[in-house]
Formats: sequence, C-alpha cells, structure tokens
Amino acid sequence: MPDQLVVLSEMQLERAKVLLRSVPVLIKIGDYDSAANRAYYAAFHAIKAVEALDNYDSKKHSGLLSRFRNEYIRTGIFDAKYSDVLSGLSHFRQDSDYNIFATISIEVAEEQMQNAADFVEQIEAYMKRRVRENGSAETV
Repeated sequence: MPDQLVVLSEMQLERAKVLLRSVPVLIKIGDYDSAANRAYYAAFHAIKAVEALDNYDSKKHSGLLSRFRNEYIRTGIFDAKYSDVLSGLSHFRQDSDYNIFATISIEVAEEQMQNAADFVEQIEAYMKRRVRENGSAETV
C-alpha cells in the first residue's frame, strides 16, 4: 500500500483521537449535545482512516458509513455490533445538531463516548495489523 495512504490514514486516526479526548470535557461542563456530536465525529474519522487505506473517500456521510458496513462489518472484519454502534452515534449526532427539542442526557452522552472509544480502539488495532501485513512502514 502506498505510504501516502498510510500517512493520510494516520492523520484521520489522530483526528478521531483528538475529537474523542474532547468528549469527557464536554460532558464535564454539561454540554451533552456537543459531546454526542464529537463522539460521532470521532467514529466518523476513524472510518475515514480505514477507508484511506483503501484509497476511498465519500463526500456524504451516508456513503462512507454504507461502504464501511458493506466492506468491513458484513464481511466480518469488524463485529456486527458496530453497525448498531454507528447507528446510535449517528442518531444522537443528528438529534443534537438538528432537533432543537431533543435532549441528550448525561447517560446517553457517556454511553456514546464509550461506544466511540471502543470503536476507535478497534479501528486502530485493525490499522496496525493491516499496515504490518502489507509491508508498509508502520507508523500507525
């Protein structure tokens, strides 16, 4: 795999980690809507990290999520539970961003934080294996 794809993938993964680190801070100050948003985007950038290794990108969230489900979840590379995790993260992000009447509770925000953290961790482990198996210089 070309080294530039590995670098792009690493950049996306680092973005996911930065976003994830902001979630507990947002929860602590009581901004549960923003915490749900950042949890979703952490998972979203983790997906973009994997997709970068395939030299794939999509301008639409739905396209990226759909391809990830088809290529990585339905094939068994990632556990099927992550389809539900991604659905939940997406749902609460949509609510927090667009539904003024929606209220994200601290419990939901914390659950989404845990789901996103688990997902990003799984993505990182996969990326390390994949880069190592393909013989590229591993820096992930």
